This record gives sequence, structure tokens and C-alpha cells, in this order.
Amino acid sequence: MYRRIAVVAAMLLSLGLLPAGSGADTTTSSDVRHYNVVLAGSQTQDGFDALGSKAAVRSLVASAGGTIVNDLTTQIGVLTVASADALLDETLRGSALVVDAGADFAWKALPEGGPDPMPDPGEPLQWDMEQIRAPQAHEIQAGDLSVDVGVLDSGVDGSHLDFRKNGVSNVDCSRGRNSITFLPGGPGVGNPDPCVDNQFHGTHVAGTIGARANGIGIVGVAPNVTLVPVKVCDATGYCYASAVTDGITYAGDQKLDVINMSFFVDDNEFQESTEFKCMDDPVQRTFRRMVERALQYARNQGVTPVAALGNSDEDLARPSEPNENNCEVVPAETQGVVGTSALGRNSEKAGYSNYGNGPNDVSAPGGNGTTGDCTTTVLSTFPGSLYVCIQGTSMASPHAAGVAALIVSEFGTLGADGDVKMSPTKVEQYLQATAIDIGESGYDECFGNGRIDALRAVRHDTSQAYDASAPLCPEYEE
Repeated sequence: MYRRIAVVAAMLLSLGLLPAGSGADTTTSSDVRHYNVVLAGSQTQDGFDALGSKAAVRSLVASAGGTIVNDLTTQIGVLTVASADALLDETLRGSALVVDAGADFAWKALPEGGPDPMPDPGEPLQWDMEQIRAPQAHEIQAGDLSVDVGVLDSGVDGSHLDFRKNGVSNVDCSRGRNSITFLPGGPGVGNPDPCVDNQFHGTHVAGTIGARANGIGIVGVAPNVTLVPVKVCDATGYCYASAVTDGITYAGDQKLDVINMSFFVDDNEFQESTEFKCMDDPVQRTFRRMVERALQYARNQGVTPVAALGNSDEDLARPSEPNENNCEVVPAETQGVVGTSALGRNSEKAGYSNYGNGPNDVSAPGGNGTTGDCTTTVLSTFPGSLYVCIQGTSMASPHAAGVAALIVSEFGTLGADGDVKMSPTKVEQYLQATAIDIGESGYDECFGNGRIDALRAVRHDTSQAYDASAPLCPEYEE
């Protein structure tokens, strides 16, 4: 997640158009747009009970001139519909079977310029892991292979050497998901394989979570967990609301233990890449509702969602105009998500990091310096078995997701199927209760419940701990 973003063409892998999914409209005409449709009904523990039958809903869409390209009715009551009718969303909103409908838009995920990969970095440069005491935690718990962490991003380079140990990768390509199933205008969506990174963002995030302790490169927070790549971003950095919703729903279907979301759902074409989704706008309201449903469904299936708060140095509890009117950053501010702010090397609030009383649950190392400077930014994996140092709340969130995975690994219950499970509510409680208090005593807007600590987490050490050496929230000094 970044404020100024652009595609780094030199870093993209060989691209090809993604074939349409089953039942999808294969036309690439600029006249055809894609619309998100939130159906009326009620969410249950195991799925969605729509107000109308599937036949009635399909008939409604067809009569309005639309073609269903992705159907998540059973899970969360959401459709993605293709149509050349620019008024399709208005037509569907007039039906009692529909709560909201709006055009699908996008955001760009990557920073302007892009980093230069490092050929051979090592663990001594991982100040971020030392800050959260991950190496010490690994002596107790380094993650369980049966714990699955979904990386919702641009894909993951599954062939990277740092995901391999004894010849076996912990990136589960067979369970990976490509949620970019169509092309709503614009450039191509890139390689459809979730184990091919369309950029570098997803690979960097994945390395922070689970790079293996294999004697080369770096070591992630939870090096022994399984990483499941879920591709929600296209080759040019756009991540569509429909793709994000599909990816979150898939995580629920697969009953993944933790998901990391280092992005915000946005509408670049509509309001120049605004972070906030406001309820008084029908398109943005549609985005919020469909993501909320997907996240609730995923949590019901045992998924703990972790997200980056964003990089606009914005107080999310009191956002600046015009975002103060019931507007939120999605998914970070969505109920049930662990919102994560970013810290620099000295545990200071990163200058770019969003914060706020309520949305900010925990803080984690994200870097606070200059891209490429590994003493102040976060070192992790890069496609092609390379490494790079970058910064952002995108880098903070996977640290929190990794610690969450360690918690599930250590304290989860082993089921008859050999899978380890732990309720999202309990994972959140363990993560927050074991954080080290920094800044103002107790919860505060810059650091939430404190800086995550992997060692305390795997011990479930909830004793009071305060790091007086960490700088105070700069907002308190003004």
C-alpha cells in the first residue's frame, strides 16, 4: 500500500492474458464493464441465505442485461456481473433482491520507481526480526506445517530458493488461487499462476511471513508454516474489489488459519486512488458491504484476518476532509480484522503510517527510512531468488500475520484430520495481550495495544511489559 504508485515494467515476469473462468464473458470490449452486486438476505454461520432463489437472481441479472462472471451467492451473497449497460447497477438496485450494486474499480499496489534487488543479503540485516524477538521464539515454536497462511497479494514466487528446505517448498501452489478471473478493461492481468508473482509485492510479504530457515538468505517470522498464494492483484498493480472479495471468500472455503492483506480496496478510476470507502456513495458502499460479508464468512470458517492500516499518515479515527462522513479504509477498519501500523528500527511510529484510536490494534516493524537502505527498511524475498529492502505498512502487516501463525501453531487444537485450528477471537486476544506496551502507557492511537512480540506470544506471556526506550507517539508531542 502506497500513496504514490506506479508499475515497474522491468520487474514484471512474462505476461499473458488470463483466460476467462467457467461461464465468464470472454469479450474484452471497452463497452463491457464489471459490476459488484450485494444480494439481500442474511449471513449464517456456514454461508448466506439469499432473499430470492438462485433462479430468480439469475433471471433478474439477465433481464437487466448482465452476465454473471463470478458467483459467491452461497458463501456471502455477492455476484460479479459483466454488462455493456452503464446503468446496470442502478437497475439492479431497484430490485428487492439487491441491497447494493456498483461498478468494479481498482487501485495500484506498488510504489513509484521500485527497488533494486540485492543479490545476497543475510539474517544479520533483519533488524525487524530482532525487534519482535522472532529468533528467540523459534527455539520454542517456528510454526507448524499444518498451519496455513493465505498471502492475498500479487502472487508469490513459489520457486524462490528461500521457500525451500530439504528440496521441499512451503508454498502450496496446488491450493493457490487466482482471483483475477476476468479483465474489466485496461491492460492484461498477467500470469494467472498464483505461484508466479506478477510484481514483487506478494513475494516480499510472503518472505516476511515464512521464508525458511535453510542456511541461505533470510528467515521469516514463522518459517515452518504453509504459505497459500491468493492472487488478487493484476500485472499492473490494480487490485479489484471483486477479486479481493473472491480471495477472502476462498480463504474461508479453504479454512485457512491466517490471511495477510497488505492493501486497501480502492477506486482509482473514480476518485484518484482514495483510501476511504464512504457509505454515502453507492459504489463505495457496495465495496464495503461485499468485503465485510467475505471477512465475516472467512472468520466463521476459522480465518484470522490481518491487514495493513495504510501509508497516508492519517488518523483513521478522525480522518481529514472529505473522509470524516462514515468513511473507512477497507479492509483494515473492517470489523474483525487485526489492523497493523508500522514502526521504524527504534520502535518509532513510521512517518507514513496510518494510526488511530480503534482501528490500530497492534504495531509491527515496517521500516522508516529510504528504499534500499536495509538498516532502516525491511529486508525480504524478491522474485528470482533475490532480496530487497522496502518499507510500508505492507511490511508491518505480515509480521503480525506471522506471529498469529505462531500462536495457532503453539496453542491451536489438533483435529482428527490432522489440522491445527484456533478461533480467530482467541488468536487476536493472544496477539494483543502479549504485545509490549510502547509510547503512552496502555493502549494508544499510534501503537494500538503495543509492539508485537513473537517470544511472548509463543509463551502466552501476558504479564505487563513496557519498553520505555521507544519514542512517544509524535502526535502527543505537537
